Amino acid sequence: MPSHALTRFVDVKGVATRCQMAGDPAAPALLLVHGLSLTSDIWAHNIDELAADFHVVGVDLLGHGFTRPRDGQPADIEAKIEHLEDLIEALELDDVSLSASSYGALVASHVVLNKRRTIRRLIINGSGSAFNTEEQLSAFMERIHASYRPALAQSSSQMWRDRMAAGTVLDAGCIPCELLATLPLCYAQPWAIACWEETVAAMRDPQRFRPFRILDRLEEIDVPTLVVWGRDDKGGIYESAQAAVARMPDAELVAFERCAHLPMMEHPQRYDALVRRFLSS
Repeated sequence: MPSHALTRFVDVKGVATRCQMAGDPAAPALLLVHGLSLTSDIWAHNIDELAADFHVVGVDLLGHGFTRPRDGQPADIEAKIEHLEDLIEALELDDVSLSASSYGALVASHVVLNKRRTIRRLIINGSGSAFNTEEQLSAFMERIHASYRPALAQSSSQMWRDRMAAGTVLDAGCIPCELLATLPLCYAQPWAIACWEETVAAMRDPQRFRPFRILDRLEEIDVPTLVVWGRDDKGGIYESAQAAVARMPDAELVAFERCAHLPMMEHPQRYDALVRRFLSS
């Protein structure tokens, strides 16, 4: 069914930031953050359902989707973290919870660690970027670059469906039509592939990525945290997630069977119920 979410471009210190919004603005705020290569459309199956209880905002990260960086300005990890913090401030989202996927969970975790704004709760969804070792992450990013980079210049809905079916999801039928329609448009923009290249290059280089690893700072993530993991995730190592959650002060791990990298997309009904329970407890 078509979503009832409204699309807005929010001015975040000069960056026109694409957001999808639904729910009562007076309700508790929930900010949804996608991962590498994708857009806020990964939440197409979830926004309306979660909007029954929350003021939901799905965002295209800096340098992703339709959120174009300022000319000549970086869209590196540090810039993405600052941009997300500035978005929360621009929207005046006090006491907000974050649900973030994959690479987006790394960015969101830094927002929690910086404590620049009050974050109520954190949900980390299948994030090798956050929990994998340097060796595991570097090896995975090499595979991502080899698989996606040659195809980006000729991006199509079928290409994205095929690539995601090759390991991101178990069943391509779960991929929202909104996402498959949006991604080719995103990567047709003249700046998009260069931003993707820069993001992947930083993650492939342990020395560049090391300052942003949270693996050595897990004890500092002291907000209540829910970690949701697909047992068939090829990018996020389940045992790494178990070890990480054991070190976090207030965290729980929930594993989805028959699920790869995107539980919100692959099992939306179960996922929405879990998020509602966690945020309302």
